[in-house]
Amino acid sequence: MSLPRNLAGFSSKAYQSVADARRWAEVVGEALSDGRGEGHYICVPHPVLPLMTSWLAGTGMDVGVQDLSRFGPGPHTGDVTAEVLAELGCRYVMLGHPERRRDYGETWETVAEKAARASENGIVPIIIAGEPNRDDDVRAVCSEQLDYILGAVAPEADLMIAYEPAWAIGAADAAPPEHIVASVATVRDLLSNRPGESRIVYGGSAKSGTYTDIVAAGTEDPMGVPDGVFLGRAGLDPHAFLASVDEVERARH
Repeated sequence: MSLPRNLAGFSSKAYQSVADARRWAEVVGEALSDGRGEGHYICVPHPVLPLMTSWLAGTGMDVGVQDLSRFGPGPHTGDVTAEVLAELGCRYVMLGHPERRRDYGETWETVAEKAARASENGIVPIIIAGEPNRDDDVRAVCSEQLDYILGAVAPEADLMIAYEPAWAIGAADAAPPEHIVASVATVRDLLSNRPGESRIVYGGSAKSGTYTDIVAAGTEDPMGVPDGVFLGRAGLDPHAFLASVDEVERARH
């Protein structure tokens, strides 16, 4: 299955209860009931995956999760394997997020192992890549991060990169649009020799209006315009997520 050209995504992190998630899906499901959500996606906690898939049926949206096990089936108590998630229709899995590396000490070696497990089971890894500090060298940092992933995931496999500088995550605003454009162009160059399909989205305090600002800043450098946007807490408002869907669709048609 090829990757969509236009991508508006939302990670609910651990903010929503099941009731919250259902209310979100009701608003989004009604707005996109004509299938207009095709290619767009949400990443939810594991238990919500089959529920959200059911609630969003008919919208065209894909549903993914926010982590998976680096192990296959076996004696790994508490783990959720890629095999089980694939059986449940999981399309994407987020990997490498700074919050997980902070909270659980995940290394890039572990992230690469998980990416390989996902890809081998038909789940597209969404790799959260980006520099920790505002004055870091984006090419040097992202090159090191992606080397782990590109060494683990088959060259012909589908891959998505969410460029999210850690210093912008949880901030009041996204990174400056000019910085995003330059950084996305760098990441695109780092992926240019992959035969498999790759997509790049921007996250990191993204919200309604972020993608429009990036597109405006990228008129001189279209390679720096990402293929979409990835919302975190701003997407908890389903109307804000829908606004981002409209933004991406308008800008890329």
